[in-house]
This record gives sequence, C-alpha cells and structure tokens, in this order.
Amino acid sequence: VIYGGDWIPMRLPAALWAVAPGARQISTGGATEASIWTSWFEIPQGELPWNSIPYGDPLRNQQVWVLNAHQLPCPNGIAGDIWFGGFGLARGYWGDSEKTAAQFVDHPLLGRIYHTGDRGRYLSDNNLEFLGRQDHQVKIQGYRIELGECESVLTEHPEVKEAAVVVQGEPRSSHRWLA
Repeated sequence: VIYGGDWIPMRLPAALWAVAPGARQISTGGATEASIWTSWFEIPQGELPWNSIPYGDPLRNQQVWVLNAHQLPCPNGIAGDIWFGGFGLARGYWGDSEKTAAQFVDHPLLGRIYHTGDRGRYLSDNNLEFLGRQDHQVKIQGYRIELGECESVLTEHPEVKEAAVVVQGEPRSSHRWLA
C-alpha cells in the first residue's frame, strides 16, 4: 500500500494491518514539480515512535534537502525549508517565468533545486519529517488552495469590505473511515 500526502494518520497503518496483516505500507512525499514522488519510507509494524509518519529517504535519482534561510543544509533535528532536485525536477512553470524564478533556483553546490514551500527536518535516523507549510496554501481533498486567492476573490464583491478564509473540519489525524 502506497500512501501519499503531507500527514498520514498515525492510526492508519495499524488499522490496515488489522485487516491485511502482511501488507507492506509505504509513505511517500513529493511535489508535482519534482515527479510527484520524491521520497519514500516503509512503515514498520509495531509502535510508531514519531509524531507523524516520516517522508523518509529520497528515491533513486531524486534529491531532498532541508536548507536554512541562507540555503545551507540544516543539521539533523533543525527545521528548515524543504527543497527538491534531481532528474525528476521540472524545468519550471509553463508560461510563468516569474513564478519559475521564485521557486526554482540554480544553487552553486546543489544544482537546480525547487523550493517546495514546506518546512521539515531530518530526524536522528536520517528520515525526513514534514512539519507543515510556510505560507497560506492548504490541501483539501488533494487540491492545493491558496487562502489569499480566495480572500481576494471574495473582496471583489461590492458588499464585501474584508475577508478572512480559514479551513475548518476534521483534524488531520481523524478520519471517519478509521472510526
């Protein structure tokens, strides 16, 4: 079973093993701009010692870095920005050179890399932990939503002076199908 997403519910692996005891479960992380999947982690059976399921290690020919504000690698345990590189990296955004220049960088040591907008850190076991977004982008049922764009559209209506968009609903760790 291959999972994809920012946070896999911590109860999900045990729930699946209860009905499919021999199933291998793999967590994947990545972005469309870097071939969808960039990293993987095989979830071990038993007690899970993390706060969230790790993104794991880069796939072959993929590269994942956690860099600080000066684009230098962060030591294990220190949070920074997640960057992707490698053979699967896109050239940029079709017809949007401004956005491409903002997200894709030619790093002097790492080559061409992509700034995901995600925060993360490498754990002491060298597995990548996803810590969240650094902007106002959210994912709802797999769709990327920019909250600022929603607010902007709402304020175009003549009777709306100000708008604030928030996401409400079930927390990331609870899902109806796990109950």
